[in-house]
Amino acid sequence: MEVKHIMRISKRKTQSGFNIIEVMVAVAISSVLITAVYQTFHSQQRSYTMQNEAAAMEQNLRGSLYLLTKELRSAGYNPQQTPTDSSVPATNFRFVTSFPAPNNLFTVDYTKHSMVAFTLDSNGDGTIASTPNNNEQIAYRFNNAQKTLERFNDITHQWEIASSNIDAVYFTYFDQSKNITTNPANIEYIEISLLARTGKPDSKYTNTHVYTNKEGVNLCPACVGDHYHRRLLTTTIQIRNKLITAS
Repeated sequence: MEVKHIMRISKRKTQSGFNIIEVMVAVAISSVLITAVYQTFHSQQRSYTMQNEAAAMEQNLRGSLYLLTKELRSAGYNPQQTPTDSSVPATNFRFVTSFPAPNNLFTVDYTKHSMVAFTLDSNGDGTIASTPNNNEQIAYRFNNAQKTLERFNDITHQWEIASSNIDAVYFTYFDQSKNITTNPANIEYIEISLLARTGKPDSKYTNTHVYTNKEGVNLCPACVGDHYHRRLLTTTIQIRNKLITAS
């Protein structure tokens, strides 16, 4: 009888659940595993996001530079060889400080290196068209407040965003001897420095890089110490169309 009683007690002990210490150990191990899984997921998610941001930045930068260089190479296109007369804006082909009416809404200061304006005779009629949508009056500028590259629209007579997330656009103008000039009549080469950034900051990254153009100009002093990834591209183009003046 006593043996049966001992067997029943032993059986009850083997059927009992986890004690409090075992539960606490299980919870601790589970917490460590869950934390590790979350950190791994978070790290992979951050890496994926920043890779997408970097790809978008690269595409944005190259697209902007392509558009700029493509249109700048057309500056001064003048198939009729009409002589330029700076006193008559409608015949002032190539680089200009202002456009003929009704687009005479701004003046370009070439000493600031953040803007460029030029004309071309795209329809071959010998004049700069005063009517819109002829693509004969083209201008670009850097909007530092909005961090955008903007292009002037001769239809709406307004500046429109050509590219966002741009931290710097710097134009360096050179004459025929490749000396820096700020006289639009002497421009034969233009060096374009374009600095783009990711759309979102990276909390795990701090920028320590100083971005300069080939002449050593600091393009973005405020960029040091923030958390954006950036890419700088610089290219120099030769203006193909020659300035034709009256003999």
